[in-house]
Amino acid sequence: MSFDKDTPEKYRIIKQLIPDDICKVVEQYCLFKMLNEPDKVESEMEQCPGTHSVHGDSLTESLLLYAKPLIENQLDLKLIPTYSYYRVYKPGDILKTHTDRDACQVSATITIGYRYNDKDDEYHWSLYGYVDGEKRYLNCEPGDAVIYKGCELEHGRDRFDVDKYSYQVQVFLHYVAADGPFAKKHKYDGRPGIGCIKK
Repeated sequence: MSFDKDTPEKYRIIKQLIPDDICKVVEQYCLFKMLNEPDKVESEMEQCPGTHSVHGDSLTESLLLYAKPLIENQLDLKLIPTYSYYRVYKPGDILKTHTDRDACQVSATITIGYRYNDKDDEYHWSLYGYVDGEKRYLNCEPGDAVIYKGCELEHGRDRFDVDKYSYQVQVFLHYVAADGPFAKKHKYDGRPGIGCIKK
């Protein structure tokens, strides 16, 4: 798997993987979904309890397919899509350090949009990853993606220390290598196809 040598082959930042105009549409869409479907939140057993989150939404599944050839070209690797996911992070959220399940062999976390009500322009609520024991913060603007080996790179986010009515919309796109050990079992995340709701 071809990642940058400067990042011990665990992650790569791609600027403007998703164009600004698409990000603006996706950001507003996710906020409307949160408003109209407030019951779609993670449970106490999941990563960010009480945070609006959706697996396999039709719009983010479309991004999963849109981004696939772009990521394949960056990594020189054929991929099979598994699933998409999005969260609208709320103040106080913490994403504990973790690695992902096998369906996330190659993952992209894309910053779609944010509002930090009480922060200056220098503030970023960044993903971090551990490489050779060193904690590295990966700053992204809307449209930027961190492509990473989800099963290998330990990653997370510190506390989202912002005022009320702040948020950050993040989209996650997950794939497996077409010729890799997870291809058969995790193709489409066990669904009949991309865009199908997981039962």
